[in-house]
Amino acid sequence: MENYKFTDGIKSAMPVTMGYISIGVAFGIVAAAQDFSVWQVFSMSVFLYAGAGQFIIAAMIAAHTPVSIVAATIFLVNFRMFLQSFTATQIFPDQSLRSGIAMGTLMTDESFGVLTLEHAKRTPITAVWMQGVNVMSHLSWVFATVVGAGVGNLIPNPQKFGIDYALTAMFVGLFILTADSMFQNERVKVVLTVILSSTIIYFLAGIIMTTYVAILIATVIGAVIGAAFTSPKNKEVGVV
Repeated sequence: MENYKFTDGIKSAMPVTMGYISIGVAFGIVAAAQDFSVWQVFSMSVFLYAGAGQFIIAAMIAAHTPVSIVAATIFLVNFRMFLQSFTATQIFPDQSLRSGIAMGTLMTDESFGVLTLEHAKRTPITAVWMQGVNVMSHLSWVFATVVGAGVGNLIPNPQKFGIDYALTAMFVGLFILTADSMFQNERVKVVLTVILSSTIIYFLAGIIMTTYVAILIATVIGAVIGAAFTSPKNKEVGVV
Protein backbone atom coordinates (compact mmCIF):
# COMPACT_ATOMS: atom_id res chain seq x y z
CA MET A 1 0.00 0.00 0.00
CA GLU A 2 1.36 3.41 -0.99
CA ASN A 3 2.34 5.73 1.83
CA TYR A 4 0.45 8.97 2.26
CA LYS A 5 1.99 12.17 0.83
CA PHE A 6 1.89 15.88 1.71
CA THR A 7 -1.17 16.44 -0.47
CA ASP A 8 -2.95 13.58 1.26
CA GLY A 9 -2.31 15.36 4.54
CA ILE A 10 -3.93 18.50 3.16
CA LYS A 11 -7.01 16.47 2.24
CA SER A 12 -7.09 14.81 5.67
CA ALA A 13 -7.02 18.26 7.29
CA MET A 14 -10.26 19.38 5.63
CA PRO A 15 -12.47 18.58 8.67
CA VAL A 16 -10.05 20.51 10.88
CA THR A 17 -10.04 23.38 8.39
CA MET A 18 -13.84 23.62 8.46
CA GLY A 19 -13.79 23.76 12.24
CA TYR A 20 -10.99 26.32 12.31
CA ILE A 21 -12.85 28.65 9.99
CA SER A 22 -15.74 28.99 12.43
CA ILE A 23 -13.60 29.04 15.58
CA GLY A 24 -11.00 31.36 14.01
CA VAL A 25 -13.62 33.87 12.90
CA ALA A 26 -15.09 33.76 16.40
CA PHE A 27 -11.69 34.51 17.92
CA GLY A 28 -11.08 37.36 15.51
CA ILE A 29 -14.41 38.92 16.45
CA VAL A 30 -13.75 38.53 20.18
CA ALA A 31 -10.22 39.95 19.80
CA ALA A 32 -11.45 42.93 17.80
CA ALA A 33 -13.99 43.65 20.53
CA GLN A 34 -11.02 43.80 22.94
CA ASP A 35 -9.34 46.42 20.70
CA PHE A 36 -6.85 44.09 19.00
CA SER A 37 -5.93 45.26 15.51
CA VAL A 38 -6.01 43.00 12.45
CA TRP A 39 -2.19 42.94 12.38
CA GLN A 40 -2.03 41.97 16.04
CA VAL A 41 -4.45 39.12 15.43
CA PHE A 42 -2.48 38.05 12.36
CA SER A 43 0.82 38.06 14.27
CA MET A 44 -0.67 36.15 17.19
CA SER A 45 -2.11 33.49 14.90
CA VAL A 46 1.14 33.09 12.97
CA PHE A 47 3.63 33.06 15.83
CA LEU A 48 1.60 31.81 18.80
CA TYR A 49 -0.96 29.64 16.99
CA ALA A 50 -2.85 28.45 20.05
CA GLY A 51 -6.62 28.55 19.90
CA ALA A 52 -7.27 28.30 23.63
CA GLY A 53 -4.18 30.40 24.37
CA GLN A 54 -5.29 33.19 22.07
CA PHE A 55 -8.75 33.37 23.62
CA ILE A 56 -7.13 33.48 27.05
CA ILE A 57 -4.68 36.21 26.03
CA ALA A 58 -7.50 38.40 24.73
CA ALA A 59 -9.46 37.98 27.96
CA MET A 60 -6.49 38.45 30.30
CA ILE A 61 -5.14 41.53 28.53
CA ALA A 62 -8.62 43.04 28.60
CA ALA A 63 -8.57 42.46 32.38
CA HIS A 64 -5.15 44.20 32.61
CA THR A 65 -3.42 41.03 33.83
CA PRO A 66 0.37 41.35 34.30
CA VAL A 67 2.42 40.06 31.38
CA SER A 68 4.24 37.56 33.59
CA ILE A 69 0.93 35.96 34.61
CA VAL A 70 -0.26 35.87 31.01
CA ALA A 71 2.98 34.17 29.90
CA ALA A 72 2.83 31.60 32.71
CA THR A 73 -0.80 30.82 31.96
CA ILE A 74 -0.16 30.29 28.25
CA PHE A 75 2.78 28.04 29.06
CA LEU A 76 0.60 25.85 31.27
CA VAL A 77 -2.25 25.79 28.75
CA ASN A 78 0.08 24.65 25.97
CA PHE A 79 2.18 22.27 28.06
CA ARG A 80 0.06 19.39 26.81
CA MET A 81 1.59 19.93 23.37
CA PHE A 82 4.89 18.57 24.70
CA LEU A 83 3.13 15.30 25.46
CA GLN A 84 1.40 15.22 22.09
CA SER A 85 4.64 15.96 20.25
CA PHE A 86 6.37 13.20 22.22
CA THR A 87 3.69 10.76 21.11
CA ALA A 88 4.21 11.82 17.49
CA THR A 89 7.92 10.99 17.77
CA GLN A 90 6.92 7.42 18.61
CA ILE A 91 4.74 7.21 15.51
CA PHE A 92 7.42 8.72 13.24
CA PRO A 93 10.70 7.60 14.83
CA ASP A 94 12.73 7.91 11.62
CA GLN A 95 12.01 11.54 10.77
CA SER A 96 14.78 14.13 10.82
CA LEU A 97 15.32 16.64 13.61
CA ARG A 98 14.14 19.47 11.37
CA SER A 99 10.99 17.57 10.48
CA GLY A 100 10.33 16.81 14.13
CA ILE A 101 10.72 20.45 15.15
CA ALA A 102 8.39 21.59 12.37
CA MET A 103 5.82 18.96 13.32
CA GLY A 104 5.92 19.83 17.01
CA THR A 105 5.72 23.57 16.30
CA LEU A 106 2.50 23.28 14.31
CA MET A 107 0.88 20.46 16.29
CA THR A 108 -2.57 21.24 17.70
CA ASP A 109 -5.19 19.23 19.53
CA GLU A 110 -7.17 18.87 16.31
CA SER A 111 -4.28 17.83 14.07
CA PHE A 112 -3.14 15.45 16.80
CA GLY A 113 -6.66 14.03 16.83
CA VAL A 114 -6.45 13.39 13.08
CA LEU A 115 -3.06 11.72 13.61
CA THR A 116 -4.24 9.38 16.36
CA LEU A 117 -7.41 8.38 14.53
CA GLU A 118 -5.54 7.55 11.32
CA HIS A 119 -2.81 5.74 13.26
CA ALA A 120 -5.43 3.67 15.09
CA LYS A 121 -6.90 2.63 11.74
CA ARG A 122 -3.41 1.51 10.58
CA THR A 123 -3.47 4.03 7.75
CA PRO A 124 -0.03 4.19 6.00
CA ILE A 125 0.64 7.73 7.24
CA THR A 126 4.08 9.38 7.04
CA ALA A 127 5.81 12.38 8.58
CA VAL A 128 5.31 14.26 5.30
CA TRP A 129 1.59 13.50 5.47
CA MET A 130 1.48 14.95 8.99
CA GLN A 131 3.25 18.09 7.80
CA GLY A 132 0.47 18.52 5.26
CA VAL A 133 -2.17 18.22 7.97
CA ASN A 134 -0.38 20.78 10.14
CA VAL A 135 0.35 23.33 7.41
CA MET A 136 -3.19 23.28 6.05
CA SER A 137 -4.62 23.61 9.56
CA HIS A 138 -2.32 26.54 10.36
CA LEU A 139 -3.10 28.44 7.17
CA SER A 140 -6.84 28.03 7.68
CA TRP A 141 -6.55 29.29 11.26
CA VAL A 142 -4.59 32.39 10.26
CA PHE A 143 -7.01 33.17 7.45
CA ALA A 144 -10.10 32.74 9.63
CA THR A 145 -8.82 34.83 12.53
CA VAL A 146 -7.85 37.69 10.25
CA VAL A 147 -11.27 37.63 8.58
CA GLY A 148 -12.92 37.63 11.99
CA ALA A 149 -10.83 40.57 13.15
CA GLY A 150 -11.70 42.43 9.97
CA VAL A 151 -15.43 42.20 10.58
CA GLY A 152 -15.19 42.28 14.37
CA ASN A 153 -15.94 45.98 14.65
CA LEU A 154 -19.42 45.26 13.33
CA ILE A 155 -20.19 43.17 16.42
CA PRO A 156 -19.26 45.28 19.46
CA ASN A 157 -20.53 42.78 22.05
CA PRO A 158 -19.86 39.23 20.77
CA GLN A 159 -20.45 37.64 24.19
CA LYS A 160 -24.11 38.55 23.86
CA PHE A 161 -24.38 36.10 20.96
CA GLY A 162 -22.33 33.36 22.64
CA ILE A 163 -19.47 33.70 20.16
CA ASP A 164 -16.90 33.35 22.93
CA TYR A 165 -18.28 29.84 23.62
CA ALA A 166 -17.14 28.60 20.20
CA LEU A 167 -13.81 27.26 21.46
CA THR A 168 -15.47 25.29 24.25
CA ALA A 169 -17.92 23.78 21.77
CA MET A 170 -15.04 22.72 19.51
CA PHE A 171 -13.27 20.92 22.36
CA VAL A 172 -16.49 19.14 23.33
CA GLY A 173 -16.88 17.89 19.77
CA LEU A 174 -13.23 16.85 19.59
CA PHE A 175 -13.53 14.95 22.87
CA ILE A 176 -16.63 13.08 21.68
CA LEU A 177 -14.96 12.00 18.43
CA THR A 178 -11.75 10.96 20.16
CA ALA A 179 -13.56 9.16 22.96
CA ASP A 180 -15.65 7.26 20.42
CA SER A 181 -12.48 6.03 18.72
CA MET A 182 -11.01 5.03 22.07
CA PHE A 183 -14.12 3.07 23.02
CA GLN A 184 -13.93 1.12 19.77
CA ASN A 185 -10.32 0.28 20.54
CA GLU A 186 -11.05 -0.94 24.09
CA ARG A 187 -9.71 2.20 25.76
CA VAL A 188 -12.71 2.69 28.03
CA LYS A 189 -10.69 2.33 31.23
CA VAL A 190 -8.14 4.89 30.05
CA VAL A 191 -10.81 7.41 29.05
CA LEU A 192 -12.76 7.03 32.29
CA THR A 193 -9.59 7.21 34.39
CA VAL A 194 -8.46 10.46 32.76
CA ILE A 195 -11.93 12.02 33.02
CA LEU A 196 -12.43 11.01 36.64
CA SER A 197 -8.94 12.03 37.78
CA SER A 198 -9.10 15.37 35.97
CA THR A 199 -12.52 16.14 37.47
CA ILE A 200 -11.40 15.31 41.01
CA ILE A 201 -8.20 17.35 40.63
CA TYR A 202 -10.18 20.29 39.26
CA PHE A 203 -12.58 20.39 42.22
CA LEU A 204 -9.82 19.92 44.80
CA ALA A 205 -7.61 22.58 43.22
CA GLY A 206 -10.60 24.92 42.93
CA ILE A 207 -10.91 25.00 46.71
CA ILE A 208 -7.61 26.81 47.17
CA MET A 209 -7.07 28.63 43.87
CA THR A 210 -8.88 30.36 41.04
CA THR A 211 -10.98 28.46 38.52
CA TYR A 212 -8.61 29.24 35.65
CA VAL A 213 -5.59 27.83 37.47
CA ALA A 214 -7.57 24.78 38.61
CA ILE A 215 -8.53 24.03 35.01
CA LEU A 216 -4.92 24.32 33.87
CA ILE A 217 -3.65 22.01 36.60
CA ALA A 218 -6.37 19.43 35.94
CA THR A 219 -5.65 19.54 32.19
CA VAL A 220 -1.92 19.02 32.57
CA ILE A 221 -2.23 16.22 35.15
CA GLY A 222 -4.98 14.54 33.12
CA ALA A 223 -2.75 14.60 30.03
CA VAL A 224 0.14 13.11 32.00
CA ILE A 225 -2.08 10.32 33.32
CA GLY A 226 -3.37 9.60 29.82
CA ALA A 227 0.17 9.45 28.46
CA ALA A 228 1.23 7.11 31.28
CA PHE A 229 -1.63 4.71 30.57
CA THR A 230 -0.83 4.66 26.84
CA SER A 231 2.86 3.86 26.84
CA PRO A 232 4.38 3.60 23.33
CA LYS A 233 5.63 0.10 24.15
CA ASN A 234 2.06 -1.17 23.89
CA LYS A 235 2.13 -1.07 20.11
CA GLU A 236 -0.59 -3.56 19.44
CA VAL A 237 -3.34 -1.18 20.64
CA GLY A 238 -2.05 2.03 19.06
CA VAL A 239 -1.57 5.43 20.71
CA VAL A 240 -4.07 7.83 22.23
